[in-house]
Amino acid sequence: MDSLTVPSLSPSTGSELSVDEMNLLAKLEEQNRLLETDSKSLYPLNGVLRSPTSPKTFSFEDDVWGNVIKEWDDWCKRKVGQIKVLIRRGVPAHLRPAVWQLLCDTQNVAVRQKYSDLLKSSSPSETLILRDLTRILPQHQLFHSKDATCQKPLFNVLKAYSILDREIGYCQGSVFIVGVLLTQMAEEEAFYIFVRLMKDFRMRDLYRSNMVELGCCIHQFDAMIKDQLPELHSHFQTQGFHTSMFSSSWFLNILLASLPIRAAIRIFDIFMCEGLEIVFRVGLALLHMKQTELIKLDVEEMMNCLQNLESWASDPDRIIEAAYQIKYNPSRMKQLRQEYASIKTKMLEEQEELNGLSSENKHLKQRLALLEKRCSEKLVSQLKKELEKTRLNTARSQSALKEMQANILQTEESSDVPNEDSVRYLQTELISCRLQEAEALTELKVLKQRIKDLEEKWQRQQVHCGGQQKVSSAQNELQVELLSTRLKETRTQAALKESRHRLMKLQTENKIYSSQLKRIEVHINSQQDHLQELTSQNQDLRSQLQQSRRQFSTVQYKQKEEQDKEAANLATIAVLQKQITDLQFQIQSLSKHTTSFSQPAWPSTSASLKRNDT
Repeated sequence: MDSLTVPSLSPSTGSELSVDEMNLLAKLEEQNRLLETDSKSLYPLNGVLRSPTSPKTFSFEDDVWGNVIKEWDDWCKRKVGQIKVLIRRGVPAHLRPAVWQLLCDTQNVAVRQKYSDLLKSSSPSETLILRDLTRILPQHQLFHSKDATCQKPLFNVLKAYSILDREIGYCQGSVFIVGVLLTQMAEEEAFYIFVRLMKDFRMRDLYRSNMVELGCCIHQFDAMIKDQLPELHSHFQTQGFHTSMFSSSWFLNILLASLPIRAAIRIFDIFMCEGLEIVFRVGLALLHMKQTELIKLDVEEMMNCLQNLESWASDPDRIIEAAYQIKYNPSRMKQLRQEYASIKTKMLEEQEELNGLSSENKHLKQRLALLEKRCSEKLVSQLKKELEKTRLNTARSQSALKEMQANILQTEESSDVPNEDSVRYLQTELISCRLQEAEALTELKVLKQRIKDLEEKWQRQQVHCGGQQKVSSAQNELQVELLSTRLKETRTQAALKESRHRLMKLQTENKIYSSQLKRIEVHINSQQDHLQELTSQNQDLRSQLQQSRRQFSTVQYKQKEEQDKEAANLATIAVLQKQITDLQFQIQSLSKHTTSFSQPAWPSTSASLKRNDT
């Protein structure tokens, strides 16, 4: 089936039908309505999810659908438009399995006859598949009262594909697609159709882990809402309600999880023929139908409303009619795809740059922390050494200062230098000795003068005196007087010498004491200078000690700040980890609607259909 796919057609193509064909179509349409009103007709005889009671069978060999199925190749080549019109008007329920297999060309699937072999292998996704089936089947209308019956076929088909395509594996949105297929046919035929849908209908690209194709579809759909429903789009923006919050699941399961089953299967019929275009059309039509109501709702109410469309999308014909009144411009969609590609490329470049900057920032932070740690440890060690050295120098200086003070006190106490009274006494004695010396000298001069006078008198007496007796008597008297005078002179000279000796002794003692006083004054001055120097050194050491203590306190304060910052960072990291955990939980809760995607691939059969239709 390499000649049928998804070209966009307008309903006007029906004008190419002949009058007989139009009558047949009208008859077919009436019968389809009868079949669709009967809920049992949704489960054909050859489907896995079979109705408990066998539905009525209808023969359409004389009708248009019978001709379409019998002459499928001819219709695919020459009447593509008519096929699309017929599918839009509705495929008969009992013919739907055959039509789906023809649309997907399951007879030419490359993996045909390999299904049983795939089931013999084991898949790493088996546990995840079973978990999702247990959770989804009892809740969805598609599987009501059928979960026990369909769980095994569903599991087999999903497991077989996860083994066949290990790159994509299992995706949660595929549960609904495979479930719908199993309502119409056996599990092996459902598997072949599912393989074709994944390969040729862009579903494989939608399920890719990079989410590129899904992001592109959401970008295109958001642009269509902005262009055709600007008021609703503005409300979405005001409420912070992004299109991806509800549309991602629409694309991933082709609206099967949101629409009522009758409408969902009709939409799936068209999807088999025309591809994802019908999802864009129906999605926009639903928003257009409920625009007035949605504008009045908040985010949570809009989310609940758009994820459960059963209450206001129960008429398939009305939905499809509204869908084909939506403007769908392939050129605009291509432009939006290119726009999204450029945005994605720019985002990837920015992300790479951001990752590089983040990595570099992390590296620099680690390096900075290491350097700060090293500098801090080195500074603390250096300050500790300087502090110990300063304390040691201070102790030494204080010890030397105390020693010098003790020496000064000892010198002052042990010094035999006379006090001021002793010096004053010595000076008084010196003055009295000098006075006595002066008196003795005066006396000696008087005596010398007297002796001289006596000698002169003696000589005169010798000249003038006559007679020997007179001379002798006068001479004796003079000699006696002279001797007594000389004796007195001698005594006076002895006393003078004694006075001079005593004076010299006193002068010597005075000089000695003066010299000692000078030396002591010099020593005291030097000791005072040394004391001042030691005091200055002590003050310098104390200032250095205070400075070192301040630096040490600063370092301790910085370390405390760093510890506080580290504690705050740890608290922030804990909060972020909690937020990440919450986000992961939310992602898991939303994962049934979002998975991975990539570039679309149109089925090869639709390309020739589009050419033939043109």
